[in-house]
Amino acid sequence: MHNFFDYLFWRGDISFASSPFNEVDSLLLCLISYLDYSGIVDPDFSTEGTPFSLVAQKMRSLPDFEARHDLGKVINAATMDVMLRAAETERFGNLRLSAYVNILDPGREEQFSAVTFSNPGEWSAVIYRGTDSTVVGWKEDFNLGCMDTVPAQKDALSYLEKAGESLPGKLIVSGHSKGGNLALYASSHCKSGFKSRIISVYNNDGPGFKKEFFSSQDFLSIKDRVHTFVPELSIVGMLFSHPDEYQVVKSDEKGVMQHDPFSWHVGPRHFEVVPETSHSSKVIGESINTWIQDLSAEQRELFIETIFGVLKDADITKNSQLASNPLETIPRLISATKKLDQATKTAVFKTVHLLVKTTVETFSRNS
Repeated sequence: MHNFFDYLFWRGDISFASSPFNEVDSLLLCLISYLDYSGIVDPDFSTEGTPFSLVAQKMRSLPDFEARHDLGKVINAATMDVMLRAAETERFGNLRLSAYVNILDPGREEQFSAVTFSNPGEWSAVIYRGTDSTVVGWKEDFNLGCMDTVPAQKDALSYLEKAGESLPGKLIVSGHSKGGNLALYASSHCKSGFKSRIISVYNNDGPGFKKEFFSSQDFLSIKDRVHTFVPELSIVGMLFSHPDEYQVVKSDEKGVMQHDPFSWHVGPRHFEVVPETSHSSKVIGESINTWIQDLSAEQRELFIETIFGVLKDADITKNSQLASNPLETIPRLISATKKLDQATKTAVFKTVHLLVKTTVETFSRNS
């Protein structure tokens, strides 16, 4: 298997003028967007920006450099090393970074982050970060299934339109996980003048939308520029309705860990693709989506509020807390569930029962 380090070895000395921006470049920038650039990259849009090579130098010199390696259990631990290596290459080192935004607002149930990479005089790539290690980020992902618009989508649209106002040239919009959803949403809904400058939209295993989104004029106006990629066993990318046209990328991870961009097989210009997603991916996706469709809006909201209410009552704010010390975490969760009233417990039990029933029926139908 070849990964991002191989790609940087193959293509690092080749400029974008010689070999145009491609899908692997997009995913690489999505991966390194998960890093914390606060105090290094200015929050405003600028064609001057901060040279990528200087960003790496400043990152190394920070007193909390080691702490910024910690990206939780979701994002690969090698992400920092990929960023530092990319910054040394001719291909990426001269890019300019600007408009680093990082919002975590439990009150609004929002986790949003973005950063822009500019190739001066040519194009700017708006990169939306996916879900981080916070429970707030998880909950906003769940809210995609029961709300018309979540706060991160609104901020993603505002961010893209500010990029259009501030930066000249072509626009590339990209994201991984929830960032892929944000890339599609913002590109579809932005003003026509900015939309005409978008040359590519990359959705890397992002959760979907309500079915009608894909027949809307907003989406159809950019459909020919959308590139959607999912791994062989895609769970996140199969949530809700998703684009009809997508490519399936070979991964060397197992199960849900295929969501990790570092597990995707890359080549000199493209991903290594396979004909279709795995049988398990189809069954799991169909099961979850059928279950969601069978719930009323009120049932979805109650289920989400209950699950995340239990996590809040157990004082769990990051996914790492669930995995790092289960002997401590599980009793806290059990204790938190005791605070639920009987009607809520019954409703949640019925919802979980429906999920199990739907999953069994789907497996039986597809086996």
